Amino acid sequence: MSSPIYRLPIGVNCLSNNGKVFVSGPCGVVDFYCVSKIYRKGNMIVFLPYLSSYYSSIFIQAVLGVVLGYSVELVLKGIGYKAYKSDEKLIFTLGFSHSISIDIPEGVFVRLNKKTLSLISANLGLLQNFTTSIRAYRFPDSYKGAGIVYVNEIVTCKEGKKN
Repeated sequence: MSSPIYRLPIGVNCLSNNGKVFVSGPCGVVDFYCVSKIYRKGNMIVFLPYLSSYYSSIFIQAVLGVVLGYSVELVLKGIGYKAYKSDEKLIFTLGFSHSISIDIPEGVFVRLNKKTLSLISANLGLLQNFTTSIRAYRFPDSYKGAGIVYVNEIVTCKEGKKN
C-alpha cells in the first residue's frame, strides 16, 4: 500500500471542490473525481479517507503531468497518408474516399511534421484516449505494416502468399 501522505513539488497546487480534485502546475491543469477530501500543511497533502491504489496512481500521474508533461509520437506509414491541422481539428487523409476530421480535445497540444504527429498533454488518460481514437482509423496492417503506429513500435508482418 502506498503512503497516505504526498509531497507536492514546487509550483504545483492542489485543491478539492465537491468531489473533484484539481492539480495545477507549469504544464497545465488536471482534474479527476475522488471521494476523499484534501488536508494540506505546507507542501504536504493527506487525503482522508485514504486513497485507494487506483486513485493514488491517478494522483501521481496528475502531479507528474503538470510538472513534466506527457508526449506521444505517432507516425503515418503508408502511401498518401497525410495529416494537417485546421482550427481545432485534425484532418487525416488515410486512403479512404473521404477525409477524416477529429476534434482536438482541450488540454492536448498537437505538433505536425510531414509524417509524424507529436501529441503533448498534462493529462495522461486524456492523451492515451485521444491517441487510441486516432489509431482506430488505421490500425497497422499485418501484411504491409502500413497504418498509424507509435514511433518505436515494431509491427511484425505476416508472410505473403506462397506459390
